Amino acid sequence: MDDTTKNMTGRLEEERASRRRFLRVFESSDGMAVLHELEMKFEVHLPVFQGSPGKFDPLDAMRRDSYREVFLYCRRKLELARDDSGREDESLNSLPNTKQQ
Repeated sequence: MDDTTKNMTGRLEEERASRRRFLRVFESSDGMAVLHELEMKFEVHLPVFQGSPGKFDPLDAMRRDSYREVFLYCRRKLELARDDSGREDESLNSLPNTKQQ
């Protein structure tokens, strides 16, 4: 096995370990409650462009987009961890769809 393959294999194992940590933390009822609270607090289900017509705050849009990105990152890690482990955890499927319209 050459160095490039070893490096890629090592990074893949690190990523899988990270996914398992996310799953271990967030698959519990407390973990799901925390995700739900974060989703509501940071309104990740709303479009990033908020405000009245003619009044647009680009910094507010950037902030909202950042909140959304962190939530979606966590959600995606959970989905990949579930796929890796072969679990069919219904609580993960109960997360609302947060894809932007």
